[in-house]
Amino acid sequence: MRVRQLLTMFVSVLACGGALAQSPEARRLPAVTATPLAAGETIRVDGNLDEGIWQRTPPIKDFFEYRPRDAIAAKYPSEVRIAYDRHSLYLALTAFDPDTSKLDAPLVRRDQVQGSQDFFAVHIDPVGTRKFAQIFRVNAAGAIGDGLFNEDTGNEDYSPDFEFEVRTRVTPTGWQAEMRIPFSTLRYSDPPSENWTILVVRGIARDEQYRIANARIPRDANCFQCYAQALEGMKELPAGRELTLTPQMTMRRTSDRINNGTTSSRNSFILGADIKVRPRADMVFDATINPDFSQVELDTPQLAANAQFALFFPEKRPFFLEGADILSSPFGGAIYTRSITDPAWGARLTRRFDTSDFTFLTARDDGKGLILLPNSLSTDFATQDTKSQASIFRYRTHNGTWSAGALVTDRSYESAPGQPAAYNRVVGSDFVWRPNSETRIRGQILVSDTKDPRNPRGDLPRTDEAALLDYYYRDAAWNFEGGLEYVGRGFRTDNGFFSQAGYANAYQTFQRKFLEVGMFTEVSPYVNLAYKADRDGRVLYQQVVPGVFLAAARNTNMGFEIRPNTLVRFRNDGAPLKRDQLYGWIESSPGTWLSRYYFEAAIGDRGDIANNRNRRGYYIGANATLRLSNRWEIEPRIDESVMGNADIKPGPADFVIRERAVQVTSVYHFTARDNLRFIGQYNGVKRNLAYFPPGFSADQKSETLSIVYGHLRGLGTNIYVGANTSRTRDPGAAFTRRQNEIFVKASWAFDLADLIS
Repeated sequence: MRVRQLLTMFVSVLACGGALAQSPEARRLPAVTATPLAAGETIRVDGNLDEGIWQRTPPIKDFFEYRPRDAIAAKYPSEVRIAYDRHSLYLALTAFDPDTSKLDAPLVRRDQVQGSQDFFAVHIDPVGTRKFAQIFRVNAAGAIGDGLFNEDTGNEDYSPDFEFEVRTRVTPTGWQAEMRIPFSTLRYSDPPSENWTILVVRGIARDEQYRIANARIPRDANCFQCYAQALEGMKELPAGRELTLTPQMTMRRTSDRINNGTTSSRNSFILGADIKVRPRADMVFDATINPDFSQVELDTPQLAANAQFALFFPEKRPFFLEGADILSSPFGGAIYTRSITDPAWGARLTRRFDTSDFTFLTARDDGKGLILLPNSLSTDFATQDTKSQASIFRYRTHNGTWSAGALVTDRSYESAPGQPAAYNRVVGSDFVWRPNSETRIRGQILVSDTKDPRNPRGDLPRTDEAALLDYYYRDAAWNFEGGLEYVGRGFRTDNGFFSQAGYANAYQTFQRKFLEVGMFTEVSPYVNLAYKADRDGRVLYQQVVPGVFLAAARNTNMGFEIRPNTLVRFRNDGAPLKRDQLYGWIESSPGTWLSRYYFEAAIGDRGDIANNRNRRGYYIGANATLRLSNRWEIEPRIDESVMGNADIKPGPADFVIRERAVQVTSVYHFTARDNLRFIGQYNGVKRNLAYFPPGFSADQKSETLSIVYGHLRGLGTNIYVGANTSRTRDPGAAFTRRQNEIFVKASWAFDLADLIS
């Protein structure tokens, strides 16, 4: 699609949106007021709601359904009461239910409070700008989740963890929860804003998965926090001055054996510490020294043997998650903290104002990770063989319908023997504009400056740019989404994740929605268009894909696509390959024991990247959440790709290449604080060597087992005992490697606020 056509469409959609827009302000409910506790009055967080404060606090009773239907009165009544003292915010949440035997209330690990359960989610914006919110979730069994909501991106990020306390209780009329959120957890401005906002969402799992909230949210809203109810009365709040020290101790024994050689063993004792200082209510300083992330779950295995570009893995390490919403930007890969592979120490300063916020992060990376060297057809890699300093600065300002941001990153490498010092620096700016409730427009421009002799392509410009302009329009009948991207061939961000460079991309989606069609709550046909080319105008990717989206009861969503005549280029020489595929997916939450499943499949032409050709084959991916009891959850996952040929050459297999990735996660909860986690993983690839040049292996396998017991007293006071074992095999190369690890990790969080009071 030509640039002129896209720009014309931008203007027409804006004009249409302006005519059809309905202001979120018109749908907001009147403000509510938090009740202060009297002198000497206390609340015991036990889920009983028997304190006098709850009797004299007027409840929020007006709740409206927004899923699956639009802004109708809630089918199940709910009440929310809000109180506070000088240290904490308190919420009493009451969920009326005519049949408590149907409650879906399992014990699950943190941040696994999902849509198939009965839950409350409290979105608190302590600044009052409706641009971000801290999320606190609890299900009827007392399992919790927490995270951040970013209005500019519409993302809920459940990676960050916050300190809060909650207890639940099932009653004859439903269930209730009592929640205490310390003000040290809430990121409010200084001086504190008196106009917070709160959005309380209740999830109910019955014949359908209902979502209700204390707001008249349209079913197809293009913003969410913008409908939040104002929360008044938050006065005389503490002015910060918190100091928390969390020393950490890890004892580890590892062993490593290659083939049948001697086993090398190592015992290590690691001391580290996390420090959190809040000198003002709106400012948080975090530091970590010698961090260890033994307790973090293994990354989900992915299919990599036939991948054209580098694979993305989400951040899970706690230190990097404070202020994660600030780091996000229209280019999702502009900042990627996983690029800091082995931090020796790190420090971060985060501050939120009523009209702006910023974060500055710097960390010492001991290296040995991979540096992405993107080009238009693949991702090359270099090894970070020296230590480096990674620094990131991100600033945003916002005012009503728009926000703007700035970004500066730097990665400076120590000099390797015989090599000059290397660095990569990126600066940029971005904006988000919502001219009405249906439309969002975003843009970003980045400029990189790279000096690095490890880059194998010496013809790349030292300085280059990346730019993006996109829009999203949604109303009750139509969805339009499209944009333009440009990434120069010399653009690189070592503190980010750009796996491809040297291209221009135009994309557009048109979707028409029809509601309540027979057994479906939504039937939406659509077409996806995309055209990507390199700087010489050669096609890298081109598609015209019609499809249909369907929604039904039990949170069932599915989609089907016909992908004819898709063009994909793997090499510079020759024409792009034409690919024909059928694709479909389905996800649902059918019941308690099978609380969620997802399945997708693509059948038809598959790209054999090593041989630069298409082959008939298929891809399947599936994952699910099984609950054998309210204490035991199992999550199986499988991805498999197979490519065959109508005329298979003699070889060890009747296909050209087959790759499989399997993971099984099993968690048993003894109590809400104690669990045993088991993870088993398998990655394997088989090749028919008759189709591959020398250097490829016929059979490669890797297997990993991990078992960890965790006792979680609080956010920073935990103990973990675990063991990991892994085996890598390549029979053709006569290579086997076996690695084992046993560890004990303990951390204690001490509140040292009195020392600086």
